[in-house]
Amino acid sequence: MTETGHRGVAAALRGREFRALWLAEALSVFGDQVARVALALLVYARTDSAALTALTYALTFVPAVLGGFLLSGLADRYPRRTVIVVTDVARAVLAAAMAVPGMPLGVLWALIGCLTIAAAPFKAAQLALLPDVLPNGLYQAGLGLRQISTQTAQVAGFGLGGLLVTSLSTSGALLVNAATFLVSAVVVAAVVRARPVSRVESKSTPRSAAAGLDPRMVAVYMLAAIVGFLVVPEGLAAPYANAVGLTSIGVGVLMAADPVGSVLGGWLASRLRPDTAITAKLVVVPAAASGLPLIACLALPGAWWAAGLWAVSGALSTIYLIRLQAVVVELVPDARRGTTMGRLSTCLYSSQGIAILGAGVVAERVDPVVVVAASGALASLSAVAAGFVWWAARPRQARTVEDEPAPADSAHSEVLVTHSDPLPERPAAGGAEARQPELEDLGSSPGNGSEISMPKEEVAERSGWSRWAIGLLPRPAAVFLLVIDAIAVAAVIVDAGAPMAWRDVASCGLIVGLGILAAEMTRGVERRRRRFSDTPHVNFSSVWTLAAALTLPTALAALVAVLLYLHLWLRSWRGVAGIHAHRVIFSTANVILSCQIAGWAAKQLHVVPPGQEAGIWTAVGLASVIAIYFAANSTIVGVAIALAGRSLSFKRMLGALNENILELATLCMGALTAVLLTLRPWLVIVLFLPLYALHRSVLIRQFEHASTTDSKTGLLNAASWHAIAAKEIDRARQHGFSVGVLMIDIDHFRDVNNVHGHLTGDRALVLVGNAIRSEVRSDDLCGRFGGEEFVVLLPGSSPDAIHAIADRIRNHVERTVIEPDSGPGFHVSVSIGAAAFPAAGSSLEEVLISADNALFAAKDAGRNQVRVVKSTA
Repeated sequence: MTETGHRGVAAALRGREFRALWLAEALSVFGDQVARVALALLVYARTDSAALTALTYALTFVPAVLGGFLLSGLADRYPRRTVIVVTDVARAVLAAAMAVPGMPLGVLWALIGCLTIAAAPFKAAQLALLPDVLPNGLYQAGLGLRQISTQTAQVAGFGLGGLLVTSLSTSGALLVNAATFLVSAVVVAAVVRARPVSRVESKSTPRSAAAGLDPRMVAVYMLAAIVGFLVVPEGLAAPYANAVGLTSIGVGVLMAADPVGSVLGGWLASRLRPDTAITAKLVVVPAAASGLPLIACLALPGAWWAAGLWAVSGALSTIYLIRLQAVVVELVPDARRGTTMGRLSTCLYSSQGIAILGAGVVAERVDPVVVVAASGALASLSAVAAGFVWWAARPRQARTVEDEPAPADSAHSEVLVTHSDPLPERPAAGGAEARQPELEDLGSSPGNGSEISMPKEEVAERSGWSRWAIGLLPRPAAVFLLVIDAIAVAAVIVDAGAPMAWRDVASCGLIVGLGILAAEMTRGVERRRRRFSDTPHVNFSSVWTLAAALTLPTALAALVAVLLYLHLWLRSWRGVAGIHAHRVIFSTANVILSCQIAGWAAKQLHVVPPGQEAGIWTAVGLASVIAIYFAANSTIVGVAIALAGRSLSFKRMLGALNENILELATLCMGALTAVLLTLRPWLVIVLFLPLYALHRSVLIRQFEHASTTDSKTGLLNAASWHAIAAKEIDRARQHGFSVGVLMIDIDHFRDVNNVHGHLTGDRALVLVGNAIRSEVRSDDLCGRFGGEEFVVLLPGSSPDAIHAIADRIRNHVERTVIEPDSGPGFHVSVSIGAAAFPAAGSSLEEVLISADNALFAAKDAGRNQVRVVKSTA
């Protein structure tokens, strides 16, 4: 049974281990706030510098971002109780060292940075340990209590910090901080039970969690980042109060509103009946609703109304964040929970700083009341977008296509080390193969010139709605595309009645002419680039569309987008396989909406017409407009990809990093074009040669990519892998380190092709390749040797490490769901042979032969196993 209300909180507190973790965190938070007060007073008393005092205060926050991304993994690599105790002891030592009188400021700042970084593994380990000490029915109640106590400890620390400094001196207050860490370490060591490190997922691990990086985690990170928009009011409390005519007391009331709401939200979350299976609705609805009170500030900007609205927003955001943590526990295996929790906390932490900084810059030019309302709108829209992503990534019902059961491993070779985990027996399968049109990945690089891949042509005759290519998309994706098209048309109609000067019309014609001229110059390159399937595409039209958004009325800017895309369709894209009319229409609509949003932002930031004011704020304003244009376009494209794609990842939704950088570069050229058109239009001609060179360089990069990678999986092809691996072996021979090699083969892959068809077999190859890539380091070499065989090079890996990596890959593949064109999903398994240089051979060929022999041994032992060659001596 699950308990609700105060019974849930009381039941959570009855757990000794939870009480210990709860008390440890409360003490740490209290000590941190006391230390912040003491350090601020100490530095200001010694330097009389507000800037150095602010630097000291910032060092108690900023390094935590670095620590969160780099050190959260310690909570998965070592026992979590040990991580908590060691980091607390380390922080106690650092805090005590800061209390030494006369400590040089440089050393003091270094100690502060180290102490702040050390907080990251503590928090990751604590958050990962909470689900182990709280039963499912009490987890949300415990999180709600934790939220209340954290806010209370922060207030108490700030309130008592000054008193402690007055009565004990700054050194005494810092020693109090050190004492809180020591007490925390003692409490955790004495009460919390030691638990072994969770290396791999158990058989009881939910499939959604055991699959590794669950696609729904994309939505989870999106929802965590939304908090940045929701804390904007707290960061703008002073300018907001000034804008509505409040005194300093009003500033205090506004700043207290969000923490009070957070406490209220924690209390409500502890009283709500927890669901064992949390749905998207339970998280997304309060997340989307949390922005609505901020939007209401436009109508009710007064002090008390604003404070109440901000408190409601804080309560709703706390409720959805508590539920979001429960989602992470469900989706992420215990072996990765520490890393995920730590990085999720860092994502939340970073988004707050970035959003407040950006809002502060915008509030220099825009009414703070409008900025607060806009942040609420962005939070609600982002939550809805995350909901779409979550819905698209929802798990489907799957059946299991399994290999023959492996026999018991009765003969262990001295040369081979085995891990056996056979799949259950495969049920009989029959029936004719269902052939349906293949859906390409809908994703590509976002941005003005981004495109999305839609269904390929269907051979069979279609009728009705399905006669159109858009009819082959999933219904939600098709509806979304049509809605975006309709909104763009409506926006153009609304703006068409605005007055236009003949100068604007002439500028419109000039921009269209320049855009068409540039497109004609690069037409041959564009058609070649377009023929690369599954490659994110940026067509460079944003150079002209962004310039139009900054210099023309919105209706004329929309006309520029329509004419340029019509020209691209007629001259460059028509006749290219997979480029359908609905794709071009959607891309045009996306560009029109992005132009309108960017144009509105440029007016609010007073950077139009560009070039008339030369100063730092003009540059900041233009950079903000570029970011807004990019974000608007990326959001629309990302939602479309999420609704139409079979699988989700940041790369599929947002495009590769290189493509995003390329799109941002074209947007920067667009801003430069707008400035030149305003000041010296004839100078725009100097942009043509760099634009043409950039276009050709992208084509060359695509050629290089195509020649070195496998077209189906995106891994290195056999020739490229072998060439790079041979150089790595030579380097290892010179410097004396070991190199591991894995040979991976999909078990009974021929049955997959025979039963489900070759398209599903190709999809299985892609998913297995993704699983391999996700379980190795970024500098390891993953390749496809041909057929269903893969190979991985692991520089600097010992035989034990090789075995662990191979077993992770085997587990990940085993739990990956393959979705055919028709029918339920199924699973495959892999057999892996591993060997290491120089123990298993003195050259790459010898190591490959050893790994291949180990692979055959794994196959002979029953498949779905790992065999490692220890030595050939």
